[in-house]
Amino acid sequence: MADVLLEQDNDGIVWFTINRQERRNAINYEVMDCLQKTIQMVEQNDDVKVLVITGAGEKAFCSGGDLSSFHRLQTKEEAYSMLGKMGNILYSLLTVSKPTVALINGTVIGGGCELATACDFRYAKRGSKVGFVQGKLAITTGWGGSTMLFEKMSYDRALHVLLEAEPVSAEKMYEYGWIHSLLPEQGLKEECRKLLSPYLSKSVHVLRAYKTAAVAKWKNEAFRARFFAEIERCSVLWESPEHDEAVRAFLNK
Repeated sequence: MADVLLEQDNDGIVWFTINRQERRNAINYEVMDCLQKTIQMVEQNDDVKVLVITGAGEKAFCSGGDLSSFHRLQTKEEAYSMLGKMGNILYSLLTVSKPTVALINGTVIGGGCELATACDFRYAKRGSKVGFVQGKLAITTGWGGSTMLFEKMSYDRALHVLLEAEPVSAEKMYEYGWIHSLLPEQGLKEECRKLLSPYLSKSVHVLRAYKTAAVAKWKNEAFRARFFAEIERCSVLWESPEHDEAVRAFLNK
């Protein structure tokens, strides 16, 4: 079964669904490659107005990187190869010239939160859990997540969420401003489509023009340097004994 499901509606929505329910929709290299290609397609195709990213099933949006695969990366150089690859993809997602939505259909933790943060809007199922839990694994966000979070939440709340490294409710993250809409458990896609309806009624050229203006502040070398310095710091922590021990304990649960 494919790790990603891709669907394009007649009204201009592309639905990108991570289809790895047995791994709580964790990200592997195949998901990375598919996301990269999808972002390029969304950028270039004027039939696409909005990109929506979600997870298969009802339990998880995305649990971040697939530790069963990535734990084999031992050195900071090996870690940076993977982290930098996904970092580049999320930077492209952050700055793509079409509106993007994370439709959070369940628990979102670790790198899944970084993926969601890269999107313009986050719509979440009520009762979902959200956790920037990287600190509990003795690393930091490694795909540019904290750099993006400090752009999209108030400084004090973003820092608290990162330092605490605990799952919190979608309702709390709505209060913090990270989640934009709380949706009922049933009919998530339909509710998402309703929220997007005003955007879909506009010309794709209008959408592109406004989004280009919105992301101009992030398309410069100073921001990119901050973004990739974060990834470098994570890669150093990745090869630490503390991270190795924390991941082994997690995998042995």
